[in-house]
Amino acid sequence: MDTEKIFCSTLLDVLVSHGVRDVVCSPGTRNAPLLIGVAAREELHPHVVIDERIAAFTALGMSIVSRRPVMTVCTSGTALLNYGPAVAEAFYQSVPLIVVSADRPRQWIDQDDSQTLRQYEALANYVKKSYEIPASGENEEEMRWYVNRICNDAMIEALSGRPGPVHINIALGGNLGSKVEKKGESERKIEILSAEGFINREIINSLAKELVGKRVMFVAGFMPPSSALNRAVRQLCALPNVAPFCETISNLHLEPEAADIDAVLTAFHRSELTEYAPDVVISIGGALVSRMLKEYLRANKGKIEHWAIGYQHNTVDCFMALTRRIETEPARFISQLAKAMSKFSFRSLSSPNYAEVWKELRKKAGEIKREYVGQVGWSELKAFRLILSHVTDRMNLFLSNGTTVRYAQILGHYNAHASYCNRGVSGIDGSVSTAIGGAIAYGKQTLLITGDMSMAYDVASLALQETPEEMKIIVIDNRGGGIFRFISTTSTLEERERFFCAPPHLPLRQLADGYGWKYFETDNEEGLKALLPSFFDMKSKAILKLSCPPEYSAEVLKNYFRTKYSS
Repeated sequence: MDTEKIFCSTLLDVLVSHGVRDVVCSPGTRNAPLLIGVAAREELHPHVVIDERIAAFTALGMSIVSRRPVMTVCTSGTALLNYGPAVAEAFYQSVPLIVVSADRPRQWIDQDDSQTLRQYEALANYVKKSYEIPASGENEEEMRWYVNRICNDAMIEALSGRPGPVHINIALGGNLGSKVEKKGESERKIEILSAEGFINREIINSLAKELVGKRVMFVAGFMPPSSALNRAVRQLCALPNVAPFCETISNLHLEPEAADIDAVLTAFHRSELTEYAPDVVISIGGALVSRMLKEYLRANKGKIEHWAIGYQHNTVDCFMALTRRIETEPARFISQLAKAMSKFSFRSLSSPNYAEVWKELRKKAGEIKREYVGQVGWSELKAFRLILSHVTDRMNLFLSNGTTVRYAQILGHYNAHASYCNRGVSGIDGSVSTAIGGAIAYGKQTLLITGDMSMAYDVASLALQETPEEMKIIVIDNRGGGIFRFISTTSTLEERERFFCAPPHLPLRQLADGYGWKYFETDNEEGLKALLPSFFDMKSKAILKLSCPPEYSAEVLKNYFRTKYSS
């Protein structure tokens, strides 16, 4: 067996030992030994995707939903660079993508030979660590030990602490088409044991004592679903001095009003809410969708403390008030903290019913929201309310960026099994392929709601052959980027429609027919009401195009944010 085959075999066997099961492969010559090796391993499930950008987003969706590391394999040249957007999203979402790129031997890089560019560390800004496996070495046994160590280190890096993507660049030469079989003996697996997640009782009790005398706001950004974390957060938010503010994509299931963040911050003037500012903000999860919550907390930055719980790649001080980074596993810590706080008496506190105050404010805000949505005409906001009312607790919901995720945030509680959006770096690219990758991993009904611009960006994903029959896509056709008609930066510009909204040419009916998807469309409320039940009940992958008046929809959204409560 030549050196390259030994390297490929070792790499794949180490990754298998660390739990990799799904591999998204893109065809190529330089990565042929890796693809042949993947095919030889029963433990690995290959998914062949030609377009590397789509391949990486598909792997991202699979890893987000399965909660397991997913491997991507590409050939040399620009193939690796197409992974960039999805890898960046994975980094900021803490998703363990294992990026493996085949390369030419080092001596041929920058020598005007085919597909030779600087691949090692090409993704360095968006992976936890980059690794390189050279084409050969002086001592074969020593090199095999080196490859084993490198691959073990890569998997430990990807999965420990704050998970994230890693990049392994492997130089391959020689006979690229020869068999790479699984070796008879198993590869050495290196495990890591860490005590980072354990905080002693004295520290917990000290923190609890600090909090019981203060008004606490619990803020949750995007996270994967976790029953253990949900239980722990319920314990904490049951305390009378803790008010929960949990975004819809936090996948925390508390009382429905906890997700009405923008509704309550919209319903009252900021000056009215200043007196209800917290003393301490405890945050978990990723970046917030709600600009309003960020602005509200920043406006009170001199009065509040911010405790961030969980593993971070650096100090994240989004509210400009960070006082503590608590690097630990959130579910265990929050449960311990809630138990310790519950032992204290809240009767003597100056504001023992802080949670009740915000609950009452949210109740009033909910009344405003229901009245407003009920009275507006056919628009994106009205359409979203109808769609979300049909979402069930067996359905995974994916949302594209732009106005789509914001509408879900405004409308608040719905019954999805889990909700996802690429909010790590908030790009519109890859929304469709991420959702399809998630559907492959989930195996049950998955719904993607996306705008027409985001759909056009990723339309080639409709060709993915493994797309489950229960995959459903609703495309909000509002003639381009609707968010640009809403935000103050662009809404009044003369150039808005041509340069920003940029309505795409998107022949969805023909695309659906060509790629084997069922197709439906409507442009009114009654039509949507009639279509939704059969759309979700059918056992075929399907696309529903939903046309909404763009100008009126933007006005409806603007006017909603101008609405204020008056007693």
